[in-house]
Amino acid sequence: MGYISIIADDLTGASDTGIQFRKYGLKTKVIVDPDILEQFLDNDEVLAINSNTRPLKSEKAYKRVYDISCKLKKAGFSRIYKKVDSTFRGNPGIELEAVMDAYDAKLAIVAPSFPDNGRCMIDGYLKVTSLLFNNNKNVKNNSLADEMEQELCHVPTLLQSNMRRKVTNINLKTVRKGSSAILDTVEKLYEEGYQVLTIDAVTKDDLNNIALACKLLPEATVLAGAAGFAAYLPKVMELSYNKLVKLPSKDGIILVVAGTCNPTTRWQIEEVLKNINANLVKIDTDKIISGMAREEVQNVVQKIQKHIKTEKIKTNPMIVAVDTLFKLTKENEFPINKWGKTIASAIGEIVGMLVEDNIVQCLVITGGDTALHVLNALKARGIDLEEEILAGIPSGRLFEGKAHDIPIVTKAGGFGSPMALLEVIEHLQNNIGAERILDFSGEA
Repeated sequence: MGYISIIADDLTGASDTGIQFRKYGLKTKVIVDPDILEQFLDNDEVLAINSNTRPLKSEKAYKRVYDISCKLKKAGFSRIYKKVDSTFRGNPGIELEAVMDAYDAKLAIVAPSFPDNGRCMIDGYLKVTSLLFNNNKNVKNNSLADEMEQELCHVPTLLQSNMRRKVTNINLKTVRKGSSAILDTVEKLYEEGYQVLTIDAVTKDDLNNIALACKLLPEATVLAGAAGFAAYLPKVMELSYNKLVKLPSKDGIILVVAGTCNPTTRWQIEEVLKNINANLVKIDTDKIISGMAREEVQNVVQKIQKHIKTEKIKTNPMIVAVDTLFKLTKENEFPINKWGKTIASAIGEIVGMLVEDNIVQCLVITGGDTALHVLNALKARGIDLEEEILAGIPSGRLFEGKAHDIPIVTKAGGFGSPMALLEVIEHLQNNIGAERILDFSGEA
């Protein structure tokens, strides 16, 4: 039986957290649809389950996560990592409560920081700093960089508003005294009746201290957070690593699919277009939401097929992106919540047709909803994770469906520096198709 399972509220979250265990050589499978979870419970693997609960109302989200947790508990998974969105979207408190209820857990540790992607928590306040300015020597306007930092929420307060159990925070000063100080504080607060403890972290060392403290907590403790915290758990759980032989891939294009409206992705696409010979095809979202989805799907597919036929180099990356990604401003925001599913479904059809045309070597998908609809269109049951290309950006192989064994990279819309997508493409160009051995060193 698997030792630990991950429950995430969207597909990219399941992937970017699951890869933290795959980096240690642990077989890790992303499950697209929780309704087929029973088919994987007998395998000796880490399961990263997409509950797809982020858009649901609280009652439905609770029930789905509770049901998933009960199945995992019955199957013998003794530990659950409840992945939360690094910007705390969705139903984090409700879903954490569901896991604790199913496991009858008395304690939960929540560490949402992800330093590599600009997420940190201080005094319980979750902050996001854009990586646009990170390592950019040309930026001298500090006030401009400061504007890129957003304070999203006070995590203990947000959780408490949706949980019966008492919630409080452990501050950064305690964290930096080391794991013993964290553990002493956890025990003290638990005796005072607190069962959900959020913990500040700004750096990787902070997260490592928290993980070392968790090593000495009861196994029934529910651990929660983003992929940043998960990266340290295999080491403190003393899980061993092994090696994996990667098989060659088929010929074809690297197809980048961007269905998110996050400006980070726009910057990343612009850097790709500036630095390498890549083709961009925009999807007309106005046509899709006005009832002309079928026509727009055919139009985009035909444009891509024409590009490939006329290209001298058949392997140049092809980027398919929603046009709203390049038009949005703070004053004119697209109603993505209203039309997101319709647009993502159309994107899924486009990718499905291109895969059937046998021209796709590798998929790169940015945006959780987009990734889910693409995989559904391909009838894929999940992803066998392989490696982490950049922080929070994993690669793997699709299993079953139209695109079986095709490599796939998933990325949350807001993850990565401006050069991240370019680095991902260059990595794929250099590595996909070559047989090699990955040596898992167990480094977080």
